[in-house]
Parts: sequence; C-alpha cells; structure tokens
Amino acid sequence: MVLPFLLLGCALPSSQAVAIEHFLELSLEDLLQQEVISVSRRSQRLSDVAAAVHVVTAEDIRRSGARSLPEALRLAPGVDVARISADRWAVSIRSHTEYLSNKLMVLVDGRNAYSPNFSGVLWNTLQIPLENIDRIEVIRGPGGAVWGVNAVNGVINIITRSSDATHGTLISAGYGNDTGPFALLRQGGPWGEDRSFNVYLQTREGRDSLTETGDDHHDRSDHLSAGFRLDGGQTGGDWMMAGNAYHIESDAIGIVRDPLSPPFYRRVERITDRFSGLDLQAGLIRQTSEHAEVRVNASWSYSDLEAVMLADQRQHIVDLEFQQRLDIPHRHTITWGAGYRWYNDSISSGLTTRIEQSRETLHVASLFAQDEIALARSLRLTLGGRLDHNSYTSTEFQPTIRILWNMTPRHSLWTSLSRAKRIPSRGERTADYILTVARPGQFMLDRPVDDALANLPIQGEVRGNDAYGSERLTAFEAGYRGHPSPGLYLDLTAFVHRYDNLRAATTITDPNMLLMGENDAYLIAPTRFINSGELTVTGMELTGDWRTSEALRFQLAYSFNDTGEFTGGDRLFSSFIPRHIASLRSSWNIGHQVDMDLWIRHVDRRPRPFLSPMDAYTTMDLRMAWRPEKRLELSLVAQNLLDSERTEYYALTPTYLPSQTRRGFYGQVKLSF
Repeated sequence: MVLPFLLLGCALPSSQAVAIEHFLELSLEDLLQQEVISVSRRSQRLSDVAAAVHVVTAEDIRRSGARSLPEALRLAPGVDVARISADRWAVSIRSHTEYLSNKLMVLVDGRNAYSPNFSGVLWNTLQIPLENIDRIEVIRGPGGAVWGVNAVNGVINIITRSSDATHGTLISAGYGNDTGPFALLRQGGPWGEDRSFNVYLQTREGRDSLTETGDDHHDRSDHLSAGFRLDGGQTGGDWMMAGNAYHIESDAIGIVRDPLSPPFYRRVERITDRFSGLDLQAGLIRQTSEHAEVRVNASWSYSDLEAVMLADQRQHIVDLEFQQRLDIPHRHTITWGAGYRWYNDSISSGLTTRIEQSRETLHVASLFAQDEIALARSLRLTLGGRLDHNSYTSTEFQPTIRILWNMTPRHSLWTSLSRAKRIPSRGERTADYILTVARPGQFMLDRPVDDALANLPIQGEVRGNDAYGSERLTAFEAGYRGHPSPGLYLDLTAFVHRYDNLRAATTITDPNMLLMGENDAYLIAPTRFINSGELTVTGMELTGDWRTSEALRFQLAYSFNDTGEFTGGDRLFSSFIPRHIASLRSSWNIGHQVDMDLWIRHVDRRPRPFLSPMDAYTTMDLRMAWRPEKRLELSLVAQNLLDSERTEYYALTPTYLPSQTRRGFYGQVKLSF
C-alpha cells in the first residue's frame, strides 16, 4: 500500500518540491538549548536542567503515527504505557502502573488534571487534539518540591500551541480498521490588536477490540470534544485563556465478583461509562522589572463521570496559583509562590465499590520556594521545598537538593536528592472495594469458622480507613546529558527510589467484622487499607539521538527497572513496571515531499499481584507520508505489525475483561489553508 506513495514522491521533479519545516532542522546543539518550563516552573535550557527530563515535540507526535495521548507518551524513555481496553490505559513512570496512575502528576498547560477521588488520571477524559500539542515535557522522578503532593514518580506537562501559531484552517480526517473514523476541524487567526484565537471541534470513534478468546470485546467508544484558546500580549503582560468541553461514551466488559454465581463466583457485565466535562483556565505572565517576573494562573474543572464499575461522581475543582521569579545577577535565581485548590464532589457506589460518604469538600493550600545558586561559572546548586496543607494529613513537606555541573557547552552532569509524597485519596478513606470471591476451602481465614459455615464461599473486601495516611518516596538520581560527537546526543540517568508507607492491607480481626451476606449465602473476609508497604526500585534510562545525515535520524529510548521485593503486607491493585522497555525509531526524509518512519518497541514481562507475569512482546509500526503540495499531507500508518493480537495489561480494580491489542491500519488526510 505504501509503495505508490514512495514511487510518486521520488518521481516528482525537484522544481515542484516544497520545503517544509521539519524536525531535522533542529540540530543537536539546538537540542541542548531547547527551553523547558516544567522542572522549576520557569523557562530553562535543557542543558541547565538538573533533572531527568525529555521533550516530546509536535513533530515527534506527528511522525509517530500515534492516535491518542497515551500512545504519544511511549515516545519518552522510562514511561510505561499499557492498553487495558480500546479506550482505557495504564500509564506510569519507574514503578507502580495502574489504571488511575496515582503517583503521576499530569498537567495541561500547568493545570492540574489529577483527581483526588481515586488518586489518578482518567486518560480518556484528556481530549486534547494531538495537532494542538506544541510539546510534552516528561519529568522522570519526583517533582513534589515544585508541583506539590502526588508528583511522586514523575510529572507530565502537556503544553498546547499558542493561538499565534495556529492561524488559518486545519482539516484532519482519517479512518482505520482499529481506530475507526476520526476528524478535527480547527480555525484560528488574529482577534483585534496583539490578540489571536483558535477554536476546534474533534470527533473520533473507537472500534471494538477482541477478547483473549477471539470474540468481540464490546468496548467501542465515541468521543466528541470542542475548545478554544485566546492569547494576547500588551503592556500588562502576556495572557492566555483556554477552555475544553468533552463527552465520551466508552463500552467495556467488567468482571463482577458474585458469591451467588457458582462455580466461578463471578458474573460478566457489559457496561457503558459516560464521561462529560468542562475545563476553563487563564494565565498571566508579567515582567515587573528587568530582574523580576510574576505569573498568575486560575482554573476551574467540572466533570460528570458515570464510571459503572467504580462510581458515579460529579466534581468541581478550582485551582489558584501565584508565582514570582527574582533574579540576582550572577548569583541567585529565586522562584517562590503559593497556591490553593478547592475540591467538591457528589459520589455514589459502583458495581465494585461501596461509598460511605456521598459528599465531600477538600482543601489544599501550598507554599513553595526554590533558589538556584551559582557556586561557580559552571556549577549550580538548587535548594527547594514545598509545604502542602490538606484536609486529610495536615501539612506535608517535600524538599529537594540538586547540583548541576556544565563541564563544557556540550556536556553536563547532575545529581539530586528529593522527597515526595502522595496524600490519600477519598476512595482510600471512604470507599469499600469488593476484590474477589474464593471457592469454599480455597481461602484460609485467620480465625476458626463454624462447621456449618465452612462450605460457603468467602468474599474478600478492602475497606476504607479514615486513618490512612501519605505514601512517601525518597529518591536519589544522577545523570549525564550532552553530545559526545557531532551527530550523536545522549541522555543517561540512574536512580534509586525508596518507598515507605505504601498502600497495603491488613485483616480486620474484630469478630463483629466477619459477617454473613444476604440470605446466609457467603462469608465476608474484610481487610483494611494501611500504610505499611516498603519497596526499593533501582534503574537507569537512556535516550540516544543519532543523525547519520541530513535526511536520516535514529532515536533510542531504553529503561531498566529492578523492582525489589514488596514488604510489609499484600500489595494491592497495581502491576509493576516491566524490567526492560526499549524503543527504536528511524525517521527518513525521502526528498522534500515523502517521509517514512519505522518504530520498533519491546516490552518485557509485566509483573502483577496474585497472578503470573504477563508475556513480553515486541511490536513494529510503519508510517508513510506524502505532501504533494505544502498544505496537503496524506499518510498511511500500519501498527502492531509483528503480532496479530496481544494482551498488554490486566486491570484488577476495577476488573475489566482483558482485551487484545491487534494489528491495525489507518489512513489520514491533513489540509491547511
């Protein structure tokens, strides 16, 4: 299918070739000068950052063939992305991989997308058109000293394109056997003096995947989203306003534990989750003097989430932030600020949960400061810390110390020692979870059971604990960044993560807690959340960028994670990151009008609680694109070419029937004018 594109592109005369802006115009020297803002909440050159950070550019996303945000995150080293079903994902960095990613901070233009209900991010509610993303800054490792509680294993900041860069009309549409139809319409342009705007409408449909038995999974989805962005710059400073609205219907097959359904004591439910929401945010940056800058941000998010397995919930989140940067020439760069988050919800029970408290209001107030000190011309010391006062665990302190040595303009070394915390979720304190039902005699209780009850099935539950506290991470990191030869860029990081107070469970021994179910049909064996788990994860991450010529580029991403033994109780819900994850991409510009991209990924066996590891897999994607003229691009993408289907993840809470990621093909047309 791709051969005609290749032949036609090569046959076009050079006089018709149109020079386009593409990623190979960014030299390796420019990579080190690339600006990032997520590490210290201010603009810094990549060569001056004492952290493990990777930037996924808009061109990386375009040439990858990714059709969803989680797929695009696979471009970054150290990020574990696993597909649960056609529209559900588990994403993590360096350790616990869960449906709700409870140790990962996700930001959209600095707006916190983390929900305190179940401590995590529902990825299918982040309906951001990939064409609107300018870059994704991925910080591997703790960011709590800057971004606050829950930025434990990493920070992902999705930065959208300014409306100044989206003038004109963009029409993008496509169809695939796995992706189904998808389309985007975006319009942008000037709006008065020194102002611009864009608006968009996006729709896409996800097709049913397959179950492990080869049947339809019944997990199709429908997505509709719309949004706008306004940007302006006047004497009062640069400002932006943005808004996004979405509605999603996502089918799935859930496994519900049911002691009244022998012999397997479970039933299968075909469910439909419905997610609707609205996000609004505004920001202002003002240069108050030659050496001072002020930033103000405000956002409001409303969501109506009908998650059948977990809960039905309506929630409001308001975030307010103030930040100031002060430069003392040749010595200090001080960044400090304060923030406030207000959260209010209404929530009801789902198929696998019981909610004891239907309404709750939470408050988090924060104060942070960071000082970057120039010890010498090429040596910098960063000291920082953040206080977060919350409704659950009172005040949490998260410090960091970082050292950067710019050995030469092309080589730098850095190291850091940081503490980060995850505060408990509402679900861990006020919800009960139905985990499994054991057959009679299969589960041993820690106390004698009357003979008359010995032949009954036993339902395991984990119950919320209003004394449940914060999980803690102490992290040591060290890294090198530079280009040892004119055509080669390397970024290497080694780390040790020491977790304590992790979520575990303990048996409730109060005899009044061993209860009979309805109709005396089964026993309940309850446990309770406690902070007793300990874990050490050591590893390394490598990024390589090799330009063999002006037209050919190779990009390597590799991560190694040695997960030690979890001690202090039974670990719950989460799978651990695979030991090895590797990615190799080649990008070839065949003239000015045709490009070809090949992407090979390998994911090692995935450990999971209570069950045997999931199989390793290797897969390959291929993309061909042709631009017959500057404003038109036609592309064909083939995904998962090395296997017809595979299972990437098995979700335990809530438990979804595993789906098969299968081989897929799609075509896409982009027209701009």
